[in-house]
Amino acid sequence: MSDDEVDVELLELLRKSLGITTQTNVIGSETRVLQDAEYIYNNSIDVAIDMRGTQTAVSLIWSQMQQRSYSTQTWSEHELHPKAKDEATVNFIFTMDLLNFSFWSEREESERFAVEFRGKRWTGYWSLVACLQRALEEGELNISRPMVHKQDSCI
Repeated sequence: MSDDEVDVELLELLRKSLGITTQTNVIGSETRVLQDAEYIYNNSIDVAIDMRGTQTAVSLIWSQMQQRSYSTQTWSEHELHPKAKDEATVNFIFTMDLLNFSFWSEREESERFAVEFRGKRWTGYWSLVACLQRALEEGELNISRPMVHKQDSCI
């Protein structure tokens, strides 16, 4: 299989693990997500996707999820994660994942970026989630809505 071919088995495994059926796996054409992702994949100079590495990562992640009984249910049990299974939660996850790379730190816990929220001190990934939740609770700008990111005024 070349890197240009779709790995149907990998795609099916991802769909199965995420509970997506072909009928619910619809991304509206108005978002241009698929077209933009295809453009990036086809035109990136500094980014490449190693299909074998991707397959290895998926297998490892799936195996660990099974061993730890990790699921969308257990994910949503954390006090900072959204509880509803709706479009707002998908938007929240997308925004969180977009920003998450910048919260990795090798510093000691006491030296890391931290935020106080709901009476607790959060660092790392959780500081990002706490900041997003606070922004949504304060309601001034719903930063997790995709259309907000198209506006120059939100930046």
